[in-house]
Amino acid sequence: MTTAPGLAKVQTARLLLGGYFFVPYLVLYASSVDISLSLLLAIEAFFALLIVLLDLPAGHLADRIGPRQALILGALLQGGAAALLGVAPSAAVFWATQPLFAAATALTMGADAALAAGVQRAAGRADAFEARERVFQSLQLATTALVLTSASALSLIGMRWTFLATAAAQLAAVMVLACTPDVRSPSDVDRVSLRVRLRGLARGVRGTPGLSVDLVAMILVGTAFAVLLYLTPVYYVRAGLGEGLVGVAAAGVALAASTAALVLPAQWSLRVSVALAVVAAAALASSWVALVLAAAVVVQAAQARLLPRFRARVLDDLRGHGEASAMSIVTTSRNLGFAVLAPFVGVLTASTGPGGLAVLCAVLFAAAGAAMSTRLSRHLETV
Repeated sequence: MTTAPGLAKVQTARLLLGGYFFVPYLVLYASSVDISLSLLLAIEAFFALLIVLLDLPAGHLADRIGPRQALILGALLQGGAAALLGVAPSAAVFWATQPLFAAATALTMGADAALAAGVQRAAGRADAFEARERVFQSLQLATTALVLTSASALSLIGMRWTFLATAAAQLAAVMVLACTPDVRSPSDVDRVSLRVRLRGLARGVRGTPGLSVDLVAMILVGTAFAVLLYLTPVYYVRAGLGEGLVGVAAAGVALAASTAALVLPAQWSLRVSVALAVVAAAALASSWVALVLAAAVVVQAAQARLLPRFRARVLDDLRGHGEASAMSIVTTSRNLGFAVLAPFVGVLTASTGPGGLAVLCAVLFAAAGAAMSTRLSRHLETV
């Protein structure tokens, strides 16, 4: 398969944008500034709600100004927010930076895939999008392994350094993006208003058989993955790992998941990946560290297979309404459930502990597998 010109730079920038050194230590960082797990989940629900509110307008903006420009703006906002948390760690700053992180996430989470899709479309390789996304997801997991290993070393100096390293990664992303192609969505949608674009997207969703139920499946899966993103380090510690080994463990899990995502047969129904995620999510509540680590590998490998399929499904049907806006539908779906459920998740944490949340995530995965359409489950990219 030939590679579209400029795609390597786009994917490099995307990897840098995902260089979140602080993720494995977010719960521990919050605790160090007197934010409990329940309160952290409430804060992150606020964060997710902001993303839901900003996501589609940000996608519209990216289609108007170009996804590359949106990514540069988002990287600058994200880098600034991370730098603030690194320089002035406190509960007040943690709250205050959430709108900055939310705006940055809304600007980048849809535009990055849109830029990759646009580069491939311009090169006449639009049909290779899902295959390239699957490879990218595996590369992202491998890069995450390097990031998390570095995070463990940085945490020995101080957890604030994980935020400063994240800020540096965002600055590097800006530098790479400045050299990438400026690919825009088709001109017939660039000039429409936000209201017209939203109406078009709504008609596209209603008029596409099975797309509505697939969006429900995305919401369920996205909620489960969002909860596990915050709680997986907690499961490591509960199983007996020391806090200093959390980053190393997360790195090993990411590297193993990267390999697993690449070697799993592409012909497998998506419901197989979902079924594996159900079993793995429940196993995270185990007190056996080997089982917890293996379960985390399966969960991340499943995510690396599910997300490209979701993106390809939506892009196939909604590309004509703007590539960045179509990708924002995916990111909105991934964050909507967490924004609604996270406050209740905090209450569940207080009453049942993290084990109850593992079971909840397993239930969410199972419901998503039952809800998704046959087209989503069996859709295969054309290579």
